[in-house]
Amino acid sequence: MTDLRHHLSAILPQAVRDHLPPIQSMQFLGQGSRNRHWRLHTAEQVYIWREFGVTPPGANRQLELKVLETLQPKPWVPRLELCLPEGVLFVADANAEPMQDTLNPHQRQQLLHAVVTLWQHPFDVAPNDYVQLIHDYAVLAGPSYDALAEQLLAICCHWNTKDFCLIHQDLHPGNLLITDQGIQLIDWEYAVRGNPWIDAVALQRMLGLSPAERQLLETRLPDLGCNDPWQVMGHWLTQLDSLWQAAQKAQSVV
Repeated sequence: MTDLRHHLSAILPQAVRDHLPPIQSMQFLGQGSRNRHWRLHTAEQVYIWREFGVTPPGANRQLELKVLETLQPKPWVPRLELCLPEGVLFVADANAEPMQDTLNPHQRQQLLHAVVTLWQHPFDVAPNDYVQLIHDYAVLAGPSYDALAEQLLAICCHWNTKDFCLIHQDLHPGNLLITDQGIQLIDWEYAVRGNPWIDAVALQRMLGLSPAERQLLETRLPDLGCNDPWQVMGHWLTQLDSLWQAAQKAQSVV
């Protein structure tokens, strides 16, 4: 028990330890691009402590918390327990598991419904400035990525911000948990009022959408004025990922 108390005091802020009932055990779950995660067990409940690292390019901690707060009633959003400058404490499902290779048909429908519901959720913040975002990434990545940035700008400069809505903007299997109650989307640090095609393409990558599933999403997606928006946005997102990775690598070296 003495070892556990020492470990807790070394890892958890005092505010977390004061807030929770006695912690019986803790487990390090791993580290994403910047944030470390622990599972904390008390007698009655399981929690996840997400310790903030250096904010990665494009992420917005304050906006993430606003998004999570406005979405708290949704069953596919983790329940906030405590927000601190050092990190966020969530109530966890003891049986939650990361997404495996596939989802069953019911889970697929839950995920699609969650994303469409997200797009329809009113959220009064300024639209994401993709031109500035790409410029910021390019500055970090260096001159060798200027041509890639120009290709990205040539597409997004034509987007109408009136079509933007609340999006997750980082959908991938690592940010999807499967619980006894259904699916849960985690890690909202890139959430913005932005282009919903970004989420749609991410779902295509995750699920290999059927024609009917694509059609379901297309009823909520803006017209981009191109012949094959799925192909155009898929290529754009691949390029953006490359630029982001270069920017993150450069930031890590500094």
